[in-house]
Amino acid sequence: MAKSSCTISFFKNDLQRTRLNEGKCPVKNCRSKLQQVPFRRHKGKMLYLPFCPEHGIRIHKTGFVYFNSLTKEDIATATKRNLMFNASFYLENFLGQAAKIESQRLCYENSEDAVTFNVFTELLAKSHALKKLIGQITKANAEEGTELHLWGGKIDLKNNRLSQYNPLIEVRRHLEPDIVKFVTEPDIMLVVPKKVLVCIEAKFGSKNPPAEEIEEGFDEKPKSRAKLIERYCKKNPIINYNEIFAFSDMPRVFYEQLFRNVVFAASMAKLTGIERWYVVNLRSQHVMNLKRGKPESMPVVRNMRKILRPMYKKRFLHFTWEELYYGIVNGDTELHDLAWYMKNKTLRCGRAFNVL
Repeated sequence: MAKSSCTISFFKNDLQRTRLNEGKCPVKNCRSKLQQVPFRRHKGKMLYLPFCPEHGIRIHKTGFVYFNSLTKEDIATATKRNLMFNASFYLENFLGQAAKIESQRLCYENSEDAVTFNVFTELLAKSHALKKLIGQITKANAEEGTELHLWGGKIDLKNNRLSQYNPLIEVRRHLEPDIVKFVTEPDIMLVVPKKVLVCIEAKFGSKNPPAEEIEEGFDEKPKSRAKLIERYCKKNPIINYNEIFAFSDMPRVFYEQLFRNVVFAASMAKLTGIERWYVVNLRSQHVMNLKRGKPESMPVVRNMRKILRPMYKKRFLHFTWEELYYGIVNGDTELHDLAWYMKNKTLRCGRAFNVL
């Protein structure tokens, strides 16, 4: 079995995208002889991908994956290489645990979960930063005591503790009791108990998935617009969906993931007596610029607000990683390392964000 002892992390100045396009190791000036490592099974056959043993990366057409070997210890090493901040917390509380779906995929260069964990746990470590962020998102006075929840778990760095958010579990009990595969799991929640709840759907290189007129598996979430509305609105015993949603004039694109975030935010807020709830779509301005004119650049805010009643339209917001950088991170001496990370992080071996 191919194995690498490399523990180095690679950033913008280390990589050359043209090498990736040629199927070579993307690390500049690499002369290592590539090997083949198993990737996954497809139609009964094992697929293999190139692997650089010197730099410990598996090479894909759209990026690379930190790969040391397939042992538990090596998977942890590869994951840690993509986590610049609070890696030990992730390894101890998420990796291989039921609390995080696909917890082993944070070793991917293009992992939005890795970017989310790096940025938001470092903001949490500097408590004033989360307070400032929630104020920037809601355009209201900054709130004290902001909690950070990632993928449904409250992050407590000081005590190395992860605790599930009970209102999320309760909403799932009502709306997804039969869902086994990929239950609704907000990427990020910012919670000020009894005051504010913000659900954030974070995107890095991927797009917001639209509803599709296809059949789902028996234990999966619905795929079609009609079935999504039926399950999450009409059969929702927690909220009166008619007060929040207006489905008479449907948008051309129905974003199923964002729709579920709105339902869950409103439902969790109802259970906890929180009046101010918001849903935010967090995306990269750099990626949107590259995808201009393609489905990924569709006007998300206009489509989402079209299904919300007037008093709730501004509960759905759009925010970019670049706005987060310039509004919260840039110029803050306590966030110097995070600023460096966002400047040098790559996506597909090129620039990830429009930040200088």
